[in-house]
Amino acid sequence: MSEVIVMIRSEIGMNRVSILSNQTFSDFVNKVGQILNKPPESLQLNLEGVQISSKVPPTMAIKNIPKFENGAFINVLIDTKKAQQKPQQIQTPEQPKVYTAFGKLANAQQIQQVDHKIHENKDHALSQFCQHGPQAKCINCLSQTSNKIDKQEKTEINKCKHGEGGRCLNCAPYEQEKKNTKVANKILCQHGPNGKCPHCIDEGQIEAKHVSFDQYLHDMKFKCRGQHPENGRCNNCLPPTMISYKLKKDCKNHAPYPKAMCNNCLPPSILLKRQVYRHVDYVEFLNIPEMSNLVQYWTSKGKTEQRMGFLYGYYAADPNYQNGVRAIVEAIYEPPQKGSFGHVELLKDPAQSHADEIANSLEMEKIGWIFTNVNHDCFLSSEELRQAAKYQQLHSIKHPEGCLVSKFLTVVLRTKKDNPDEVVPEVYMVSDQGQQLEYDGIFQNSGRRKVLQVREPKDELDVLPSFVYNGKSVKEFEPDFFIVNVAHGYNPNSNYNTFKLYDFPVENRSVVAKQQDLKAFLHKHQKKPSYHRFADFHLLLFLSKLIDIHSIVNITTFIASECEVPNELLDIVKMYSTGP
Repeated sequence: MSEVIVMIRSEIGMNRVSILSNQTFSDFVNKVGQILNKPPESLQLNLEGVQISSKVPPTMAIKNIPKFENGAFINVLIDTKKAQQKPQQIQTPEQPKVYTAFGKLANAQQIQQVDHKIHENKDHALSQFCQHGPQAKCINCLSQTSNKIDKQEKTEINKCKHGEGGRCLNCAPYEQEKKNTKVANKILCQHGPNGKCPHCIDEGQIEAKHVSFDQYLHDMKFKCRGQHPENGRCNNCLPPTMISYKLKKDCKNHAPYPKAMCNNCLPPSILLKRQVYRHVDYVEFLNIPEMSNLVQYWTSKGKTEQRMGFLYGYYAADPNYQNGVRAIVEAIYEPPQKGSFGHVELLKDPAQSHADEIANSLEMEKIGWIFTNVNHDCFLSSEELRQAAKYQQLHSIKHPEGCLVSKFLTVVLRTKKDNPDEVVPEVYMVSDQGQQLEYDGIFQNSGRRKVLQVREPKDELDVLPSFVYNGKSVKEFEPDFFIVNVAHGYNPNSNYNTFKLYDFPVENRSVVAKQQDLKAFLHKHQKKPSYHRFADFHLLLFLSKLIDIHSIVNITTFIASECEVPNELLDIVKMYSTGP
């Protein structure tokens, strides 16, 4: 007597079904009906193009059905009329039993004592796995906090503003408030009243919605401390890796797809929820005059031509968050572009490499992108989120733990809803899951800003992951599920800036910088030290096209070390500023 494992594909996605070879075909159909919550008579099963529902006798053994073997792929169609006539009855789960210490079933008197304890503390009750008396607590106790949380989540649904088939974060299973989590997790502590551990300590010196990525890895490792050697690995301490959401076609456990398929071949199902960690905890803007200049230029166009640019800066440790990462922004490069009211089209840019070289010579890198926006209907539209995911994938790096991560930021300069004349920055990132889904080509253009849509399969061999929300399969949802918020602010102390000046004309705008602008700029700042006078990102970009990039990279070495620029380089710049 052996077990046969097959895959079924229905309107709710892919499912794995196992059945004994000596069981009947009727047993298999009933099992499929239970999984899909449909009456067996409403199901039409097709195996390799043959409708076995009508051709296979119900009493035939599984082992006698042709081609019904391990890895077989069965399509299931549902007759909606028959499904409505006789809905499948769902058996409600049995209420959890109460046990005394060491796993013995509690009698009526002991249950009454436990009920009194629940009424008094409203915190926990003993389960069959508890190894202590009624006064103690452990992770196996039946928590009453979850019931309170469930009731609280139900009230959130009243805030929804969409239709019956819509999805938003108000009706999603929210991550609970931090203080509720602390109460629930304190029972895991194994130290004295004055001790601290990840179960009771704050996530950081600052209250944050997301933990830093390195702290997230640290907490994972802490769970298995003492369970294996320090250099060992288990599921609890393995770093999250980029999961592929494509069908695996080179599985060595069976015949090549589509002849056979196993559970390892299928892309994993996706539960829509927010990411609990983030790769950047705080963004510090040191280029406030430059950002103000961008806003002024955008406003001068009536805010009808959106602008975008790339952010240059560097990363550093953030002492305000446990194992936190801070991104410091020092410059914005605006490539050639054509802006409209709701879109920016990038044009061919031969000077992009110059911006990268100048930044790299000053120990900076491209750390994000920034764009203007007047819409308030969502944080990031579906198109903006997909573009951000592409940029993140392009700038992924290898983490010391071995997994690929991206710290590429998305900054939105948006007008305030109650005051259109005031513009404020907002900083986001796309979750690792959203980044990988875009990389694997799972999404398609929805044509709607607030809807992220899963593309349709190209053919029956094109298997896509199923998206699950509240136990139901969905094909479209809000982009907010894949958005990670990042805190931000600015430092008014310009002594930390590498770039000291921000008043040279910006490249790729309607007014092009000329030699006269260079002459006026050098004259304006002639009393400043030469390394200060040339510390303007847009000046260096202009000189790289006017002279050559190698000479400008030489100048940046003196800017970085705050040493006077040699007269030979100054004479070259002066010659170009005065003209022939």
